[in-house]
Amino acid sequence: MEWRRAGITWIAAGAVALAAGCQGRRLDANLMAAADAGRYGQPRVALQKNLSDNPSDRSYILDRLRLLILTLADGQPDAAEEVANQTFRLLRTQGLNADRTAVSVVLNEDLKIWKGEPFEQALGYTYIALQKAERGEWDNSRAAANASLFLLKSFGDNERGEEMTNIELARRAAEEDARAGEGAGDRYINKGYTPVKTNFVLGYLLNGVANKALGRSDEASDNFNEAVIVRPELKPVADALDRAVYNTVLVVDFGRGPSKVTTGPDDAFSRFAINTPSDAAPLSVSVSGGSAPVSQAAQAQDINRMAASLMWNNLEDVRQAKSVVGSGLLIGGLAVAGTGRSRDTQLAGVGLALTGLLMKATSHADTRYAEFLPQRVYVVPVNITQPDATVRLEVAGVPQSLMVLTGLAPPDAGGVQMRYVKLNTSGPQSWAASGQVLYGNEEFTGRVDGDTLPYVLGGRDVSPPSPEAMQRYQQAGWLTDMTVVDLENVYRDEGIALSTEDARGQSRAHVLEGGDSLVTPLGGTAGYARLFGQLHPPYMPRSKDVRELVKRLREQADGSN
Repeated sequence: MEWRRAGITWIAAGAVALAAGCQGRRLDANLMAAADAGRYGQPRVALQKNLSDNPSDRSYILDRLRLLILTLADGQPDAAEEVANQTFRLLRTQGLNADRTAVSVVLNEDLKIWKGEPFEQALGYTYIALQKAERGEWDNSRAAANASLFLLKSFGDNERGEEMTNIELARRAAEEDARAGEGAGDRYINKGYTPVKTNFVLGYLLNGVANKALGRSDEASDNFNEAVIVRPELKPVADALDRAVYNTVLVVDFGRGPSKVTTGPDDAFSRFAINTPSDAAPLSVSVSGGSAPVSQAAQAQDINRMAASLMWNNLEDVRQAKSVVGSGLLIGGLAVAGTGRSRDTQLAGVGLALTGLLMKATSHADTRYAEFLPQRVYVVPVNITQPDATVRLEVAGVPQSLMVLTGLAPPDAGGVQMRYVKLNTSGPQSWAASGQVLYGNEEFTGRVDGDTLPYVLGGRDVSPPSPEAMQRYQQAGWLTDMTVVDLENVYRDEGIALSTEDARGQSRAHVLEGGDSLVTPLGGTAGYARLFGQLHPPYMPRSKDVRELVKRLREQADGSN
């Protein structure tokens, strides 16, 4: 009898533990707020620190997708190389049906290895494509963009002529079970759909851009045509991309994507709740130091609409239907426990009821999602003809979305470059609209007040040590007794990484925001604008030798005044 009681206790404890532990890792609200305001350094470092090296960790892909998006937004594609490759490998090797529609990797609905809804998977591929394109790896960018164009599952329309919801699909599956016996519903879910061609416009556009950069003009044109078939409003953008009247492509995110929440009986189903409302506002584009073939770019992708479509969602909540099964076991078990004549029968009934509780505890849908996805995406071709060009972007009717990109230079002759830009979602930021470069850096060819001394020594230059930088310092009378190697040692004494290799390929915050990296973001990104478009507090040396060097430099400055 004792083993039965112990077994019942174990089941009850399991129900409580699973109910408490099934939500997975959530992002800290402060990190979300920092990312919304465009301060990507702190969230990047926190995500990098908490990455699991175990591919079977249920948040392995999710955490990497989060980090990938923020690292690209901060203009650091090289630092995103490892997480992009890891994400691509898992997305490509798990969860693809024979008809190449997308599903998720499942242990059970709450304990599955997160792979995201199909729309999150498609967008994951596009961020990988962007990372490869920013590094000039157009063949790899093409492969990732092409992978985003998987087939979708269409179950047809409901009685109202609208696309079915997941709850309506579950109801039809239950009706199949009632009509044709247990298992018929599963067969309907697994086989009752029609594989249809994707309507993922962003994937078509990025695939077209990559093919164009590789000289595959016919394949590029086919992809641009597919984009226009789905969204005719994009014809001016697609035509400009097809004619190659640009040398730079901006992929611009705006708004906060929808949040995943539970719904339906026992919260067994999921839906996506809107944060930033959808509208048809175009993106206004103007260029100083170049030209914009399209001054008003229509939206390429609305993530709200993707998230609301059954075709773009996985069917795991439908397939599992744990809530219904759990409720049935719970009711039946309590009935047996209440009417059983013997103690054994009563205990069996209680055990059945608690088994129902265990199943019910895990019945609610998995609500993990990629929080840093946008509400919408624009694709903007521009032509940069001069160094230090600026590009002004603003969502029509949303003045707080204004961002002025600085530090853009033309690509090598005949080449094409890509930039990913994430507009702020939490209101206007002064740096976003400043259009200034206030710190010397390797992406900027102009001069900046204070660029005759490194930032870590009291100046306003954050260029990595080089003969050119040292010549500039010494011509102004500073560091005349030092060599480039001496200056490198100053940075190393402070624990500052001079390159992505020094940072071991990982995300690290820049010295201007209190971090330990001197890696310059790509010009023409939000990360570049944030770091160099506003003033930062003076650097506080960490090592005794550097503190003494700064003191001597201050004395030198006082003596020359």
